Amino acid sequence: MATIKKLKSGNWNCQIRIKGTSPLSKTFSHKSEAEVFAREAENRIKAELSNKTYNGLRYVLNTYIERVLINHDGSLRGSYELTTYLGNTLVKYFGDVPLEVITSPQVASFREKRLRVDKVSESTTKKEMDLLQRLYKFADVELGLSLPNPVIKVKKPYGGKIRTAIITHAQLESILSKTPVKYHDYFRLLMETSCRRSELLFMNTSWVNLEKRIISLPADRTKSKVAREVPLSQLAIIILKPLLGAYVKEIFKWRSRSVTQCFSRAVKRVGYKEVVVHTLRHSCLSRYGRMGLSVFQLRAISGHNSVRMLERYVKIDSQSVLDAMDSN
Repeated sequence: MATIKKLKSGNWNCQIRIKGTSPLSKTFSHKSEAEVFAREAENRIKAELSNKTYNGLRYVLNTYIERVLINHDGSLRGSYELTTYLGNTLVKYFGDVPLEVITSPQVASFREKRLRVDKVSESTTKKEMDLLQRLYKFADVELGLSLPNPVIKVKKPYGGKIRTAIITHAQLESILSKTPVKYHDYFRLLMETSCRRSELLFMNTSWVNLEKRIISLPADRTKSKVAREVPLSQLAIIILKPLLGAYVKEIFKWRSRSVTQCFSRAVKRVGYKEVVVHTLRHSCLSRYGRMGLSVFQLRAISGHNSVRMLERYVKIDSQSVLDAMDSN
């Protein structure tokens, strides 16, 4: 709001303070001039704030998170916390500015600062740039803001090497020995089903059919937004049976960040390198691949849309190939 005061000199001082903007102060010879200035400045600032609200980086980020990463039942998708963290980094660097003011040179400067000054990894920097690019696409498609995407023209970092680590059941048990018992069945089931971390969190008992030996994942819980049936091994059934109590609706009620941190701490204590929660998915698919399941069968288990993406998960060593050759 504007405050107009008469000074000892006889002039009139106008001060404008509006939340979210820097204070303005200007002195005039006549009160009428101060009033005109106050009226015009307030209208201009409010218009800028309105544009900033609906076109601003923070607004688009929050709307993206609300519409894409929060399910209809209020549960969070697995990438919610990472996206929030990466988005806050973008807002901290660029400011809560309208999207149209961000240029390709600024994006390139952001990349260089993250890599050379902040010393973050290529993988993290690429994820941040990928998110910024998605926000522009989201603003165009979902919010109707036809804006040029400044990220497209900027070369992104390579993104680091693909994870190749896989573990055995015995190695998983050594990790579990360093975690609270309440998490054990959850991690074991990830290892047996190749499900993603978020797909089993808040899993409803109604999804499980022990007679058909499947977990029916609804579309809103899968990354591809396509419902799929996850076949259950005999070991998976042994793990699940005690968990299907008569009064239990949701089996694993933890935040994704909690299970990730718990697993990471245990891995460090054991001394394994490059092993994360997602390694359990890699390990399961690789194990089934070595057992001779076809690509189509593996895709049915994993839910991957393409064989190319599946190839990043299934690790088949030369010895496994030789063993299969000799068996024939």
